[in-house]
Amino acid sequence: MHHHHAMIAGAADMWEVAAGLEARGVTDVDARRLRHRDVFGLAEELFARVPRKTARTAAPAPAPHPEHPRGRARPHPHPHPRDLALHLLPGAACSVAAALHTPAPVAVAVLAATAWPALHRGPLRTTGRAAARVPAALCALALLALARCGPDPVGTGTLAVLALTLLPAAALARWFAASARAQLAPSHSLADFADAVRPRLLAALAGYAATLLVLLALLGSLRGSAVGALLFAARLLSVHGAPRAATAGLAAAVAAQALLAALLPVAAGTAEAAACGAAALALAAHCLHRVPRASAHRT
Repeated sequence: MHHHHAMIAGAADMWEVAAGLEARGVTDVDARRLRHRDVFGLAEELFARVPRKTARTAAPAPAPHPEHPRGRARPHPHPHPRDLALHLLPGAACSVAAALHTPAPVAVAVLAATAWPALHRGPLRTTGRAAARVPAALCALALLALARCGPDPVGTGTLAVLALTLLPAAALARWFAASARAQLAPSHSLADFADAVRPRLLAALAGYAATLLVLLALLGSLRGSAVGALLFAARLLSVHGAPRAATAGLAAAVAAQALLAALLPVAAGTAEAAACGAAALALAAHCLHRVPRASAHRT
């Protein structure tokens, strides 16, 4: 309690304490050594015994909820209409750019400029220092530039489809975050929580991939599907506290794609699918390992 006093005193609730303890290496084995069933039971006692900071003491305690015996209601967040508009703007702007047959660099710039506000609001927003966030953003921009301006570029229509999937990506990320956060209450251990969250994460990843493939199929080509899947997996990692892994995956894909395109310019499309597909699978696997942890869902 003394060692983790600052974290406990600044926590919004006992679930944030449990996530913070896990992030600092406390396991269910450690909790049982301290005569508690699991980390959640230990967090409950620590949260009760450590006084809240002044800003926290004025907040009323949450009312018990009948569905969750530990007293935390399942969150039901709803997007603000302004957020919906921000997430629809990139798709609309890129669709107009495709209709006007704008040059490739201009189309990429339009997508980057219109997506930037959306990625700084709502469920796809990342926190932390700019030093951790900017490299991932630059790698994502380089990936899109390679896809649209490389030796075998995708069409502006494909770029518009990628932009249109920003809204379903945000919806899936919002649903997953709320669902995982609600699972903290009924879980009886960290392993129990991870086992319950992992299928939800798989559903979010599969839901985005299915949406992207359907839209690309309507366009008549599946080019760009690996790029979209990679960008979504990287964003989920960044949102849930692993920006370095996301940056590493994006940077590896950019380097591999650039190298393969330079060596085999006539097969640039295959290079894109191979580089981005492999990186997307690697990041998805890391997502399934990293994101189901309770520490990835701290407020």
